[in-house]
Amino acid sequence: MLSSIRNNRKALSIVLWLVIIAFVATIFVVWGVGEKTSSSTYAVKVGDKVITENEFIMQNRVVEEELKRFGGEIDNLSAYVLQSMIEKKVLLMEADKLDIPVTKAEIQAYISSMPAFQINGVFNMQQYEAVLKNNRTTPASFEANASDELKLMKIRGLIYQSQSVVSQKEIENEYNYRMSTINLDYATVPLNSFENKVSAEPTDAELQEYYNLIKEAYRVPAEIKLKYAAFNKDKFIENYEVSDEIAQNFYNNNKAIFNQGEGAEVSMISIPVNANDNESDKAALAIINKAYDELKSGKAFAEVANTYNDNNTSPVDGYMGVITKGTTKFDVENVIFNTKAESYSPVTKVSDGYVIVYVHKLVPAKEFTFEEKKDEIKATIKQDAGRDAFNTYTLNEYTKILNNTNITELLKKEPEFASFVTTEDDYITEKDTFFLPQAKENLFMLDKGAVSQRIEDDNVTYIFEVEDKKPSYIPELAEVKQQLLIDYKVDKITKEGIKALESDIAGEGFEKTAAKYNSQVKKLSFVRSNADLESLFKGDAALVATVQNTKSGQALQKPYLLDDNFYIFKVSSITPADMAKLNDYKDTIQNFIASVKGETAITSYVSKAMEKVEVKYNKDFLNRNNITIQK
Repeated sequence: MLSSIRNNRKALSIVLWLVIIAFVATIFVVWGVGEKTSSSTYAVKVGDKVITENEFIMQNRVVEEELKRFGGEIDNLSAYVLQSMIEKKVLLMEADKLDIPVTKAEIQAYISSMPAFQINGVFNMQQYEAVLKNNRTTPASFEANASDELKLMKIRGLIYQSQSVVSQKEIENEYNYRMSTINLDYATVPLNSFENKVSAEPTDAELQEYYNLIKEAYRVPAEIKLKYAAFNKDKFIENYEVSDEIAQNFYNNNKAIFNQGEGAEVSMISIPVNANDNESDKAALAIINKAYDELKSGKAFAEVANTYNDNNTSPVDGYMGVITKGTTKFDVENVIFNTKAESYSPVTKVSDGYVIVYVHKLVPAKEFTFEEKKDEIKATIKQDAGRDAFNTYTLNEYTKILNNTNITELLKKEPEFASFVTTEDDYITEKDTFFLPQAKENLFMLDKGAVSQRIEDDNVTYIFEVEDKKPSYIPELAEVKQQLLIDYKVDKITKEGIKALESDIAGEGFEKTAAKYNSQVKKLSFVRSNADLESLFKGDAALVATVQNTKSGQALQKPYLLDDNFYIFKVSSITPADMAKLNDYKDTIQNFIASVKGETAITSYVSKAMEKVEVKYNKDFLNRNNITIQK
């Protein structure tokens, strides 16, 4: 199985990218869609479940952004995203059939762990409600989605664990494959060694035929010259004023947000536990019991906390500061507020491990007045309302531009608009770098004088006009004849060289072929998994893969042209890996094999489940999004 995956790394990379992204932010795909998704145009019907067009658009955007962040790239990304969404629906249906449970406590713990709902790393109920409200999503709807995500995690985990057992022999084989040393012989043969096999000049007919075959290579790309209006959101919001009346109304309607709830000043000793791991649980319990015994013997809480807490993730002395009710995990909160001031709790099991809590003092609730919170309220409104106002402002400016045809015509009527406008001096082609790469393709689709949609990038909204456009064209033969003659000759010499060398290697072998062309045989040794090999061979990944998969004693049957030389190769021998160093790589290799086996099992399970489910695509949706479904 592993060898087949090594030979199909592109397919594996697509799967792994989508798996990674599936756990990055999938639950948040409902944001911005909220309660409206049920009425949206359907994209796909999967049995009795529906994927709406809005859901697809949001998910596709999430995946695109994550791929950019990770530096990945997938051809036909939209089709893969849609397929992964269908497979998730099918897997969810299977989880429902198996009646996989999700408890309220699990949902609460899952949501509490999300950074979007935390303040200073701690869950905050007001933050949770505000974020959902801002994204037009109710708690009930969001928690239902969280429940589905947990079901998916559980069924994936069950399938994964059942098939991801790795034997010692598998680890050894994979280690030996990766860490074996390839001893390579190679020789170079200059390209011009075969020049005498090609006639000096092609006939006009031969040149015309060659031109017709490769003329697309001489295409001159389209060029556009741009001018654009740019509007800065931060500057706009900075000048956005919030009146006392608006701030007072906001305070009156949201008093609960500004009230300080009952709290406690807390220190904590926390020993985490790996989920569903009995050994980890036992070890953690033993450690925290030891800490508890030291507390009972009279040691200071801070001293014990520094001894047993993880210094990389826990604060000094275990001091957590003031924790308000509703701002931390529910089970930890119960421990805190069931512990008397100036005392510590017994060892208590919580969702992610064991804790001992010391309560320094209780902090009473407090209701803040409007005057105490006025500046904070205005700052909040300024950001939220300011963003909406900025969007309305740029929409009005965009409409004004369109009503005047384009930016150029608007400037004739309103010269003061020039303060927002930049005119580029140089033309750009589709191959040139551009400060908004995500917009470049669409800009080249516009005609001369046309205006783009509003394009947002960080805190700036842009509106472009194609001031001038030079279309792409293929020059006539006469215009490129000089270069064409050179390319024709190089092409003919290359073909003759490949044919001659392939024949020599097949008939006489590597050594005699090298001797025939008076080429010195050089030697090179490298570990099979050494990434530096690609830089050595000018980044020719296909060559690297071929060398890595060639057996000991065999020559590569095909010569490779790098720069102006042909290279011929032979894997003279393969030295086995040093098994004494296996333990240094054992965990990494075991995790790799387990992940491959586990993900393969999940893919197989979903594939079989999909055979029993009717999938109906909306053809208009597929056409609008340029998605081709592979049968």
